[in-house]
Amino acid sequence: MSIDQTLDRHYAANLLALQCALRVGGLLGIGFIGAIRKALDTYLLCLHHGAEYAKNARPDDPPEKWLVVYADTMSEYVEKSWQDYRNNLQIMLLTQDEALIWISKIDKVLTAA
Repeated sequence: MSIDQTLDRHYAANLLALQCALRVGGLLGIGFIGAIRKALDTYLLCLHHGAEYAKNARPDDPPEKWLVVYADTMSEYVEKSWQDYRNNLQIMLLTQDEALIWISKIDKVLTAA
């Protein structure tokens, strides 16, 4: 194998590695932005429930009413958090798959005869 062939192979592998870094970085960025957006959505959900309760609350409300409002808010929060967890997990698995695909491409270029 000549020096030119070796250099061409490494040049191609470096370009593939750069593409891999850009694609994986983009997927991680999407996951990060999505996580921030989802956290803000959850925060707004809690604020909305708090403001709704404060609008209708009276000082002589029984503790049971407080507990019902709290349970409603928490059940909605848990459901939303579970959906967010599933979405984040899917993005992470997609990122891992993307990285493995690019690594196999780079490996094929470097081991080609």
